[in-house]
Amino acid sequence: MQAERDGALRGLVKRAGGYLGSVPGRVAGAVRRAPKKLGAFFRAPIKSISGAFDRHPVTATVILAFLLTEFIEMVARRSPWDGIVFIFAHPVSFFTNMCIIMMTLSTAHFFKKRPFYLSLISSVWIALGIVDAVVESFRGIPFGLIDIKVLPSVLPILNMYLDVWQIVLVCVAAVLVLAALVLLYIKSGKRKPRYNVAAIFMAASVLLAAGSYSLTVMGREEKRQEDFSNITVAYRKYGFTYCFCTGAVDQGIHQPGFYSRAAVNWLVGNLDEEETPEVLPNIIMVQLESFFDISHLDDVDYVEDPIPTFTAMKERCSSGFLTVPSVGAGTANTEFEVLSGMSLDFFGIGEYPYKTILKEEACETVVRDLKELGYTGTAVHNNMGTFYSRDEVFAQLGFDRFIPIEFMDGVEYNPIGWARDAVLTDEILKAMDTSAGLDFVFTITVQGHGKYQRGVDSVDMEYTDVEWANEEEEDDAAFAYYVSQLSETDRFIADLTAALSRRAEPTVVVFYGDHLPSFSIGSDQLENGDIFQTEYVIWSNYELPEHDEDLNAYQLTAKVLKELGISRGLLTRYHQQMAGSQDYLDGLKLLEYDMLYGDFYCYGGSNPYEATDLQMGVEPIVARHYSYDVASKELTVYGENFTPFSAVTLDGQEAPTEFINSGTLKATLEDPPFFGQVLTVRQVTKRGVTLYESVGLVLK
Repeated sequence: MQAERDGALRGLVKRAGGYLGSVPGRVAGAVRRAPKKLGAFFRAPIKSISGAFDRHPVTATVILAFLLTEFIEMVARRSPWDGIVFIFAHPVSFFTNMCIIMMTLSTAHFFKKRPFYLSLISSVWIALGIVDAVVESFRGIPFGLIDIKVLPSVLPILNMYLDVWQIVLVCVAAVLVLAALVLLYIKSGKRKPRYNVAAIFMAASVLLAAGSYSLTVMGREEKRQEDFSNITVAYRKYGFTYCFCTGAVDQGIHQPGFYSRAAVNWLVGNLDEEETPEVLPNIIMVQLESFFDISHLDDVDYVEDPIPTFTAMKERCSSGFLTVPSVGAGTANTEFEVLSGMSLDFFGIGEYPYKTILKEEACETVVRDLKELGYTGTAVHNNMGTFYSRDEVFAQLGFDRFIPIEFMDGVEYNPIGWARDAVLTDEILKAMDTSAGLDFVFTITVQGHGKYQRGVDSVDMEYTDVEWANEEEEDDAAFAYYVSQLSETDRFIADLTAALSRRAEPTVVVFYGDHLPSFSIGSDQLENGDIFQTEYVIWSNYELPEHDEDLNAYQLTAKVLKELGISRGLLTRYHQQMAGSQDYLDGLKLLEYDMLYGDFYCYGGSNPYEATDLQMGVEPIVARHYSYDVASKELTVYGENFTPFSAVTLDGQEAPTEFINSGTLKATLEDPPFFGQVLTVRQVTKRGVTLYESVGLVLK
């Protein structure tokens, strides 16, 4: 009996072993068969779809355009239901979006590999829709064509917005899509195009797109301009495809119908002459990144005011709400309005003048107006010098000098990697100390920048006693982190004004927020009822009268100069004398067009301004002498004003460089330097762009 049981057990073990031994082979076989099965699974629907395009190419393409449009709108609104509602709420806009996509798809019918080109075009539209949803989720403003121009500036700080795994996922997805497209190109068969059908279809698509597009514009220009003053609202009303494509054709300022030499001369001739007081102060403007008084927000509880310095200033200094051109992002556009006195309402949809007209045209600004009175214009920014092309644009705006982060030592960073604003106090004072005479210092902070919910831990935050009941925000720590940054920026304001109070020179400082932070804040959640309003305050180290007033960003510098008794510059005088008049905005548009796109009638027929020879930094970076250690293969360079962005170069070739202190750099060299080589020190951005190179030191 026992023998029988043992025999049965041995048989069971043998069969189990045989089965288990065959598992690897079965798995390998399944893996080998998977592509065929997967191909068979998809082959039928693909063949069916391909057949539909062969039998009814126009109908199938129209359906594809409809599906793509609906997909993009669902993704943009992050809601399938809202995407469906868009069809019925704005049928003309939906049809316009569909026709634009259909017009691009129609080009595929001219090619033999039609399935590939239809897939390629569809992939581009799907990718744009997804990018729009992602971009809007972290900055609060939809993705526009102009953002592609800004992309080179954004790439070095991409890790501020996306985690490493997210960046890897995006790259993997992009590679897979490209691989699929390549495979489709190889595998797809060739079909002889029906050129007559393709041509008629394309012509019909163009006519339908143009016709439906005109219905959104004809007779409604004023209403459309009002809608596009809030770009997020515009995208919801007109659709992603319409707004994105409009950004390609709607740039600059359209010529006013009444534009002429006589009209401009009449407008300028009615302005009073320029005036200048006997005593002039230094003027400092500080643009505060995402700076916002949270007491204006509903359903927020906190124990202690996080910005006591700014709050106290509002009580005793000239202050008010400031209407800015953007929400959640768009720092450069608020900056442009403040410096130029020009309104962005007249420019293209979502346009950044820093990336368009100011690449080629210099213009009148408060910097240039004050330089005529003996001021030195210096810009200070604790972020990359190339961001928004400031290293080029500031020359067009008339600045003499620019101190970006690449020229700063002692920079500290907050938990998500933005430079803390505390470093700016010394940089502003340095700018004033290194110039002769009066100073205009324009400062741009960065510490309050998002994306707020990344890399945040309560141990990194100094201000945690705050709660905000907002169902739209998933990360409870994000708002507390943001308020912590506000608190630190407020301490910078206190430190700067304290330092300036100790100086004998009369000085005026204007603090203002560039836009609201990139949280889901609605106008109905704000005490002031406007998501486009921040605040400003005008502080001075001497007695100034208090005049509270709500302003637009393009009126701010005119307001400041008026309080100082300065009436200098054409746009400054226009704002000071014509604000509030019936034709104020019409006249402003006329002047803006003439100054940037017209015939410069206001200046006598030619642009009197040219780009300045912008000096990077305010103190020379100098390499004095060096030493080389053969054992460690290190070249030590001694000099002045080095920063962590300094790089040692020999005969134009950069060497791996370690920053020791402001007077010492160490570079790794495999071979010893030799007689006659030229040693320099460059200031290099994270993108590898050289902003400055020292005078060469010839090795001896």
